[in-house]
Order: sequence, then C-alpha cells, then structure tokens
Amino acid sequence: MESAVVMADLRQRVLRTVREDICSSRLAPGQRLDENLVVTQTGVSRRVVQQALRDLSEQGWLTTGDGGCVVRVPSPEEALEIDEVRRALEEVTVRRFVAQASDSQLRALHATLLEFEDLALLPPDPAALLQARDNFYGLLLRAAGVMATLDALVKLRARIIVLMCASLCAPGRARLAGAELREIYAALADRDAERAVLACCAHVDRSYEAGFRALKTVGGPRPGEARD
Repeated sequence: MESAVVMADLRQRVLRTVREDICSSRLAPGQRLDENLVVTQTGVSRRVVQQALRDLSEQGWLTTGDGGCVVRVPSPEEALEIDEVRRALEEVTVRRFVAQASDSQLRALHATLLEFEDLALLPPDPAALLQARDNFYGLLLRAAGVMATLDALVKLRARIIVLMCASLCAPGRARLAGAELREIYAALADRDAERAVLACCAHVDRSYEAGFRALKTVGGPRPGEARD
C-alpha cells in the first residue's frame, strides 16, 4: 500500500510540473516534450514520467504521436465544439445560481472577482490568473449546486489550456477579462439570469478570439496544425 501511495505521489509531481510549465509558457504551444528533461527536472523514474504523460494526454493537455508528446494546440473547430458544450453547462449553472444563491455566497463570489482584478494589474502570470478565474467559476458552480458540472468544465478547459494561457498573456487582455467577469457578477448580483448568460458567452468568445490572435503572433503552429 505504501508503495502505491508513493508512486501516486510521484506521478502527481510530474503532472503538476508539466501543467505549470504549460501554464507559464515554459512549454510553448505545439512544443514536443523532452522526456529526459522531465525525468531530470522532477527526479522521477522514466516509467512514472511516461505514466504521467499518458494521463496528461488523456486529460487533454498533450497530444501523443509516434515522436512523443506535444503540447496540445486546439483548432478553431475544436474550440467551437467545446464552446457549445460550455455554453449549455454555464447557462444551467447561472440560472441555478440566480435562483438559489445566498447573499453570503454572492459576497464570496465578489471576493474572487476582486482577487482576479488585483492580479490583472500585475505583469501577466497565466497560472495565477487561471487559478483566480477557476476560483470565481468554482464558487459559482458550488453555489449553484452543480459540482458534476465542475468536473466536466475542468476536462474541457484542459483541451484548450494553451489557448486560455495565450489569451491571458496578450497585452491588456487580463484587465479586459476582469471587466467581463465583473459584468457577469453584476448580472448575478441583480439576479438577472438572461444578462448573466449573455455575459458568460461574451467572456468566453473574447477569450478565444484573443487566444487565437496571440498564438499566431508568437509564431507557433497554426491552430489545428500541432505536430504529432
């Protein structure tokens, strides 16, 4: 049992390291992972690293081909498909939040908004910004009582994580994202479900647009052309 626990902990170390490298852009969109480097970086055996990389591929952070693992770059078509699913999930969440969230939960949501806005004033830190935005949405989901939706959204986000990081690193985008989250919060505070749904959709659409523009600017592989 102890051995299994240790192995699981080592695998989690690799998962955290690679995810952090992707979020911080130390691993660029479309970049092939150097397995030897991951072994050296984490101090974990090659077998455990390979298991962790398979997990990341299944979760959507990486794609796997004959040449190894590559940081996933979503295509516009994939983003559109994910967007359609997100819209449906978020609409249910928003309507339930408006119907049943308490005033204390609304105040807590406002605190997560302020956290994001404070970070948006600093030099871009995509990992911190993503966590702050996850805090906002996570509290929204918990207050709405749809925690199963959180698992679904986490899996969807992994498939477009490079897009989200590129978006938040674009000049001025973090502040605009903060303004969009404030629009969502304002609609929720007014208990206006229709306006909140529209604000959620606008936020995601603008994030995708900024992300794809940023990916083209940095000269990485074009969306849909990630190397296998």
